[in-house]
Amino acid sequence: MSRIRIIPLIAVWMVVAFQPVQTEALQGRTVTATGEAALANLTAEETQRLALKRARINAIEEVCGVSLQAETFIKNNVLESDFIHSVSYGRIISEDILRWDVLVYQKSKRSPPQISYRVKIKATVKKEGGEPDPFFLVDCKLNKKIYRSGDEMIIRLKTTKPSYVTVLNFSADGNVVLLYPNRIRRNNYLEALKEYQIPSPADRSDVLKLRVSTLPGHRKDTEFIKVIATRKPLPLLDGLVLQGQYGIMDSVKLAVSEIARLISAIPLKDRTERTVFYEVVSAD
Repeated sequence: MSRIRIIPLIAVWMVVAFQPVQTEALQGRTVTATGEAALANLTAEETQRLALKRARINAIEEVCGVSLQAETFIKNNVLESDFIHSVSYGRIISEDILRWDVLVYQKSKRSPPQISYRVKIKATVKKEGGEPDPFFLVDCKLNKKIYRSGDEMIIRLKTTKPSYVTVLNFSADGNVVLLYPNRIRRNNYLEALKEYQIPSPADRSDVLKLRVSTLPGHRKDTEFIKVIATRKPLPLLDGLVLQGQYGIMDSVKLAVSEIARLISAIPLKDRTERTVFYEVVSAD
């Protein structure tokens, strides 16, 4: 992440060991889709991420026949995050990149050429049926919107119905951190309309704190917290081999794919989600 550091500081790694989904209902439909983005006001890496996001949206739209929105945060023309929010329609449960192409467009010899990236993917999409429960909501608040390196993060949660809450941090360095539940607090059951704090006041004074910082050499990073509330436990910890208190998923692609497999098995009426963005700026 632009990093959330755990105090005491312990290096943590995770081996993903989810059991493969075998039921016919979760196999989904496999399609090919393309996405394209122009290299304008973005770095090459950011443009590639935007093209890939568009390909993923196109794949879901082809299977589900609906128009989607993505959780995309753009600040100062820079793409910061591209996790697709498709809870009401469908999810990509597996994905392969087939090819990348670099395209050059030029209206005339007097106009500068425009460079674009195009990606073609093969994706398996799980279409979701049913309707979400409009009265089942989760609220997430952070103690700050903009943090300075070294600041402590505190997360406050509240749900409208009794539920089990999973908290993920999508970080600026391409990692996904499972913040809650964790080895210290495996019980993630929340009572309705009661505010909970992560880490709890007792944990903050006795066990750990969450400290944020920018990535090495960065002046500013943007990240987000993803909260998923479900009526039944979402067994993310059960399939993971963890060291330390928290689990770091080294690949966003792998993490999102595996999380999507589990979430897709939960009816829409039995889950709800919330995303909160924040910035971390250098203390210098």
